[in-house]
Amino acid sequence: MSATTTTHETISDGQQDNIVLEQSGSYYGYLGKDGEGFHHHVDEATNTVYVTPDRAERFLPANAGVYWFRVRGELDHTEKLEQDEDRDRWVAYVESVRGWTDRPVHLDVKKIFAEMHEGDRR
Repeated sequence: MSATTTTHETISDGQQDNIVLEQSGSYYGYLGKDGEGFHHHVDEATNTVYVTPDRAERFLPANAGVYWFRVRGELDHTEKLEQDEDRDRWVAYVESVRGWTDRPVHLDVKKIFAEMHEGDRR
């Protein structure tokens, strides 16, 4: 007979209830981790940046066609952006004040597609 150990992880009610952002992958964006260790998430449906100490949790709801993202915990700051171009200004602002330690690679799909089909004729 062998001994087995079971580990249980407990999530406090406060942590479960404190959902900062929950959004479908179609409307969730991640800007990166700044020099102070905070993560910058974007709700693209409302054009709002959420700055938190935690990364997002990715999950697939039952009968969903895309993954969803959930950010729990404390909220350091929110920034409502007026226009899509304000996102670039936010990134530049954070760069000048806190710096970035981790930024995801931005892929310009339209540019890549155009380069792939350069010279194609219809």
